[in-house]
Amino acid sequence: MIFKKIKKSVTLIPINDAYEAIKPFTLCRPSKLLSLRSLSEHINTNGIAGDFVECGTYKGGAAAMIASELGNDRKIWLYDSFEGMPNVTAKDGNEAAKWVGECIASVEDVKQIMQTMRIPSQNITIRKGWFSDTFKEPTSEKIAFLHIDADWYESVRIALDTFYEKVVEGVVIVLDDFGHWEGCREAFYDFCAEKKIRPLLERFENDQAFWFKGRSNNRDGWVHQPNR
Repeated sequence: MIFKKIKKSVTLIPINDAYEAIKPFTLCRPSKLLSLRSLSEHINTNGIAGDFVECGTYKGGAAAMIASELGNDRKIWLYDSFEGMPNVTAKDGNEAAKWVGECIASVEDVKQIMQTMRIPSQNITIRKGWFSDTFKEPTSEKIAFLHIDADWYESVRIALDTFYEKVVEGVVIVLDDFGHWEGCREAFYDFCAEKKIRPLLERFENDQAFWFKGRSNNRDGWVHQPNR
């Protein structure tokens, strides 16, 4: 596959300053933010063209970290109800119901941290509402980074069903809650079984999982190095 080179066009905020700016706008640990930064940097360095799509944005902290490393030539598509976490099903496990309605944020939160992290406002589209509604609206046709921070089975499954075919070969797909919420994990397994795919799944810490679409091995020596 021939990749179009994407160049960063602004001086990035130093990583320590970025952490301090993002901290009030995310529930992610600093180590997970560093992992996301490393993955987005990998996409940009390898010149993979396409947009950034995030399903489950909360206040926008993780999205701002990812977007700041992808360069300023990409469109940013952010999806969230901004009404808290939705209802669960039996597939989400016994603990999930305690979180329904939690994690309420606002569009203004997202706009604030994006501005702080110097993400061009003209490149950002925020889709407010439930996935079952907003995923029907026009969106990117070529995705270079797909971040799914959607927790529950139905939310993760509809995100994969909607966006997977738009993800280009070599692109990273991140499941934020793979090791934390049963529903997220089951949605991944069911999706893969239906699509008859067997991704080379990588893990980071106790909850984050990701894979590069089309990648079948790491014999080229690639290794995830989020702590460098």
